[in-house]
Amino acid sequence: MLKMAPLRSFAFTKKFFFRIILHALLIIFTWIIGKYLAVGPLTKDNSFVTNALCILFFAQTIAIYYFLSAFVFPRFLYKKKIIPFLFWLLVSFLIIYWTNYASIIELYPYSNKFDLVNKTQETWVKNVYGYINNNGWFGCFTDQKIAFWNYSFSFGIVTFYLCVKAFADILFIQTKNLILERDNLALELDFLKSQINPHFLFNTLNSIYTRTVDIDEQASDLVLKLSDLMRYSLYGVNEEKVPLTEELEYIRNYLELEKYRHPNNLVDISFAMDGEASGLKIAPLLLISFVENAFKHGVNLSRKSSYVYVSAVIEEDVLYFTVQNSLPDRVKSFTVGAAVKKSGGIGLVNTRKRLNLLYSDRHDLNVRHTDDEYEVMIGIRLDKA
Repeated sequence: MLKMAPLRSFAFTKKFFFRIILHALLIIFTWIIGKYLAVGPLTKDNSFVTNALCILFFAQTIAIYYFLSAFVFPRFLYKKKIIPFLFWLLVSFLIIYWTNYASIIELYPYSNKFDLVNKTQETWVKNVYGYINNNGWFGCFTDQKIAFWNYSFSFGIVTFYLCVKAFADILFIQTKNLILERDNLALELDFLKSQINPHFLFNTLNSIYTRTVDIDEQASDLVLKLSDLMRYSLYGVNEEKVPLTEELEYIRNYLELEKYRHPNNLVDISFAMDGEASGLKIAPLLLISFVENAFKHGVNLSRKSSYVYVSAVIEEDVLYFTVQNSLPDRVKSFTVGAAVKKSGGIGLVNTRKRLNLLYSDRHDLNVRHTDDEYEVMIGIRLDKA
């Protein structure tokens, strides 16, 4: 039974620690603003009410920021889904108003209660209570003054945070797209340098297929699979994302051709698939390098019984792809084995780059190397069609 790679958390890296530090600074900075610069000096109330309002301001600011920046912005704003984006903004605005409304109502009896000297002093809570008490649970939508108060208390600092976050996200996305475009152009250029006119190749393969279809069914089937492989290789790369079903069918055809090339009694080649692949998209030709590598460094160098086992398991929107291959004696020995263990083969360099660019925080690649076997296990969270 083939092994499956779990989609695990990534190792602690410098990037991870940098993010932790940024989030910690954000939390500390928010508390300092609320306690010493904004809410604290504004309330002019006893310590109980002041601290309660500071905690309310802090909790709301952190909650709003992470909800909008981690959920609403990536899913709707960056994808230009304006109506759902506005809907979630209004929902957030209303829910925050409810917490403010309930908090003011509850804190009103305690406002200046413990201050015997300034017991009649008009506090911030008393002022706010005066114009929200008569407007009910939807006052933020019916009264302009209440709406402005709700925004300034709960969304003022968050707006600044989100503007900085959005600017950084857009800058990062543009930079990543430029790098990806550059690398794709380099790959396409290298490919164009080495390819023959595709129309000539397809016409030739069609002619061979026509001549062999009535004479040798096996040979005609080989020609047809080869034609499909070449067509996908040439034209599939023009799309940013292709259906996962097409990518897996390409790998299936590739393995079928390899079966014809190698004797069944010496090479065991299998492809297993589990789960529903329809409705998911993947970058084209992303997985084939792992399969090619299994033959290049395994089967093709072996003079005895060998194997290549490929499995694809789909669980919701996550693809678990595993390639296992036996290693010949010459690879087990020294230099070649060390090279394979270190890099997984030269053909995987571009694949690793593409994974880091396209699925930087959505993939997990693991390599296991023993004296007898080489195994690549990858988990990718894919896009839905």
